[in-house]
Amino acid sequence: MIRFLHLADLHLDAKPSYLDDKAEQRGKDFLDAFERAVNFALDPENEIHAVVIAGDLFDSSNPSTECVRFTIKQLKALKKADIPAIVVPGNHDSLSMPGSVFADPTSPLRKLINLATSPNPEQFCTLTINGEEVHFYGMAWDPGRSKPPFDQFKAGAEDGFHIAVIHGTLEGAHFYDLHSRDVPLSLDKLKNSNMDYIALGHIHSPQMKKAGKIPIVYPGTLEGKRFSASEAGERNLCVVTLEKGKQAKFEKPVWNKRTILIEKLNTEKAALESQGELVEYLRKEYASNDCIAKITLEGAVPFLIDVDNVLNQLEGEFFYVDIIDRTDIFDTTLIEEWESENTIRGLFVRKIHHLVDAQTDDQEKEKIELALKLGVQSFQKNEGGK
Repeated sequence: MIRFLHLADLHLDAKPSYLDDKAEQRGKDFLDAFERAVNFALDPENEIHAVVIAGDLFDSSNPSTECVRFTIKQLKALKKADIPAIVVPGNHDSLSMPGSVFADPTSPLRKLINLATSPNPEQFCTLTINGEEVHFYGMAWDPGRSKPPFDQFKAGAEDGFHIAVIHGTLEGAHFYDLHSRDVPLSLDKLKNSNMDYIALGHIHSPQMKKAGKIPIVYPGTLEGKRFSASEAGERNLCVVTLEKGKQAKFEKPVWNKRTILIEKLNTEKAALESQGELVEYLRKEYASNDCIAKITLEGAVPFLIDVDNVLNQLEGEFFYVDIIDRTDIFDTTLIEEWESENTIRGLFVRKIHHLVDAQTDDQEKEKIELALKLGVQSFQKNEGGK
């Protein structure tokens, strides 16, 4: 029996630029998630025998010196505890990229890991783990040297466990279309591999498929990196137990400290009558210091939304929040009243309304509607537009 952590897409040294002044702090969350995973492995009560990392350990092929030092510290702790780390490069930290952190086989980092270096799938190491022989298969994708198919490898005849570790895109996986498909994988072909377990990385959503009896698993990210459906919500640590003749067992403790939220709020259905009510609704339903939110406002509202003012009122109540106004201003009572006026603003509203009706391109329509909202704001600030 062996128990191991299956990690992938840790993206150490990432600092998501969309978070502005919170990017540095968010970068520390990724480091913290990995350090906590290592500490989990080091705790004897958890009986972890190995740590498997299926690509994108780093966010780039040449991470900062500080990040590399931090990672080496974690890997040294694992090595000291006789817990091997098995790593394949991903597309972000590719071995083939100039200045790759994995390139020097004599580096302190390389001495602490068992790394797949072949551009095509092959057995790259065999380790004795908890008294069991474990054979690992994998590849280091290289756009100039890797040649498909990548899913027709087979387990050797040796006794023990056979585990494939691949950073690739499984056809039919959830959110398959949101990720690059440089290393395509097929369930039908993988079921002929005779593996005991296939550890995948690249798709950031946790999920499991079966190729025959072989579990094929994406562990997902430990912390969401971007506003994507594949990274929103709860993140888990993936703990795997393999025992010959039995089905794989999984434990998935919740791991993320911050949660990505992608929400659409229909202001009309929520019966919001003022900006004050909108702010209170957002505060009550979504606000949290650990929430990274993108909230799109939809529907017709009887008031004009000042997004900057809403964000100012919510400052400090989210880790980060982005509000996108997609409400329909044309159906508001205010616009209906203005449109019937024999005034400058009435003429302005009628002209904009005509442009929207004549426009067939949705993106252009959004630009025209934005022009209306900005115009309304201006008229409201300067009542002389009557």
